[in-house]
Amino acid sequence: MRIKLYGIFTLVLWTLTLSAQVEPALPNTSSIITCFPDTTGYDYITVGPGKDYSDLQLAINDAQPGSILLLDAGSIFYGGFSLPDKGAGDEWIIIMSSRMDLLPPESTRIDPVDSTGSFNFPVQANAMPKIITNHLAGIPAIRTMANAHHYRFVGIEISVDVNVMNSYGLINLGDGSSAQNTLDKVPYQLIIDRCFIHGHTNAEIMKFGVRLDCADGAIIDSYISDFHSIGFDAQAIAGFNGPGPFKIINNYLEGAGENVIFGGAAPSIPGLVPSDIEITQNHFYKPWSWRVGHPEYAGKHWTIKNLFELKTGKRVLLEGNILENSWADLPIGQSGAAILLTIRTEGGASPQADVSDITIRNNIIRHVGSGISLPGSDDGIGNRSARIKICNNLFEDVNGPLYGDLNIDGPNDGTFLKIGKPRDVWIDHNTILQTGPITWAFGVTDNFIFTNNLVQSFVSTGGYQGIYGPGQMQGNATFMTYFPDVTDTNQHFHQNVLIGGNASKYTNFNNNSKNYFPANVDAVGFSDLANAPLDYHGYALSAGSPFAGLSDDGADIGVDFHELDSALQVDRDCTSIPTYVTGEDEKSTDFLIIPNPAHGDFRISTNLEYFRKFNLTITSTDGRILMRKMITKDDYVSLPALPSGVYFVHIHHDGTSVVKKLFLE
Repeated sequence: MRIKLYGIFTLVLWTLTLSAQVEPALPNTSSIITCFPDTTGYDYITVGPGKDYSDLQLAINDAQPGSILLLDAGSIFYGGFSLPDKGAGDEWIIIMSSRMDLLPPESTRIDPVDSTGSFNFPVQANAMPKIITNHLAGIPAIRTMANAHHYRFVGIEISVDVNVMNSYGLINLGDGSSAQNTLDKVPYQLIIDRCFIHGHTNAEIMKFGVRLDCADGAIIDSYISDFHSIGFDAQAIAGFNGPGPFKIINNYLEGAGENVIFGGAAPSIPGLVPSDIEITQNHFYKPWSWRVGHPEYAGKHWTIKNLFELKTGKRVLLEGNILENSWADLPIGQSGAAILLTIRTEGGASPQADVSDITIRNNIIRHVGSGISLPGSDDGIGNRSARIKICNNLFEDVNGPLYGDLNIDGPNDGTFLKIGKPRDVWIDHNTILQTGPITWAFGVTDNFIFTNNLVQSFVSTGGYQGIYGPGQMQGNATFMTYFPDVTDTNQHFHQNVLIGGNASKYTNFNNNSKNYFPANVDAVGFSDLANAPLDYHGYALSAGSPFAGLSDDGADIGVDFHELDSALQVDRDCTSIPTYVTGEDEKSTDFLIIPNPAHGDFRISTNLEYFRKFNLTITSTDGRILMRKMITKDDYVSLPALPSGVYFVHIHHDGTSVVKKLFLE
């Protein structure tokens, strides 16, 4: 009897294990140092006309770890610059603008045309030194040597001369060639921070902004634009020959091919799969000026593909981003999908390629021809994608007629999910407003879960509707063929709202499982549908909605907008870390610090009548912000307890910004 009971228990346990959803593993990016490091004791090296160095490459070559290279704001440094290996150690070489005081603080994205309030440097781009490659052969502006490490660029404009028509990449962090064929050659701890990286519209090829073929690489708070090519893929950020981890946080990203892609070529390092990738709070965007036929079209037909793509990559988190504008561009481009998760073994040269442990949550995806394409394998070759979770995303204006390939009988006409043969796919708590079917299945997905989603289920122009796979009717028949382990008992299709859906096609899921089929959007109870395209909160359910609080976790069906709002906010605590270094403003003779040296309190005196109240910031010489406040002229400022030494007093008012040294005894 014990044997029989044990056998029954084992069978039940095995069955439960098969039916349980496996959560994807999240990326481990803790080794990446995104906050500005403590630079106490660092050497300061000025670079520019009449400074310590006028030759930037010579300054980089001579700099030792524990150095800050202050590049003159507004100066131009032409050429392609190399970052050599400086040996062992974990001190940084920081290459930064001399006027970081005019640029945003940490955790704030730069905007090159935003005002600084400075007469001499009126917009943020003016406060940046410029590194510009002018090599007609397309040599990058910045590239790393083998095993280079601990370089950080802060507040730099990096671009290509307008006479260069073919640029094959601006910043190479690591090497995609066969020269980087072992992990011990991979550069690491490389940070791009608050930089303006861009191509130009006169070109034929602007291949990519930054290549992440390194380890411990981060691109944060930057603005990367104008990467596009005719007949070729172009990306804001790409990578295939670096192991990771990577952080891509709070950037504006423009790329005509793919805004961000990992994979696309076989890595030179055997067995490599880029892993541990965190992509958060970015704005992926394709300008309408790139779309042929649009009123804003600027006349260059760049090759258009999608917004985010993985051809290989494991433990990837895509969270808190806005992904906007993707349209069909056939025959040279693609069909307008927002996200493509497709394993590519590169003709057998990359058999280890894998797209697994992927989490896509708390994003806004809008104005696209279709939602997500998830084939699951490379036509049955190599690995099979597994553990994909898509949760709490707002898919708005997924519109085949407006942005798709106009093949109304095909899988890309406003479809939310085109799905092949992955395993462990979990679609939960999304709000999806699309014109095509919910799914277009073309292979068997093992362990598919679709719960708590609010999704449109109207008949498409081609006659497709709901949970659909070719050769089958929607609903019951499609589930039996393409998602056979979804049952009424296991509730893997449960607590969904299918707007305009046909309840008679889903009768296999109406006992233990519960789903809802309102006739139209008016029956849903959105809080403010008319204004939702201008304010996405209008897609939240009103308190009176019949589907409020009905999900299996007690929340509203569809997106939790509080969670979405929180994820869209940048939340990196770098407040105690240095943010900028600057010297005394040579034109600040109209201001006096009295007394100076000071023993504690001091006041600001000026003979400029319009200066009555102003913002005052006090920093240490290594850039730590020690105090900020609004003061009135001649008022005394009470300092916090500070050791004796030299400090900087930054005075800001009505477009004027000056800096004075304060000597504290």
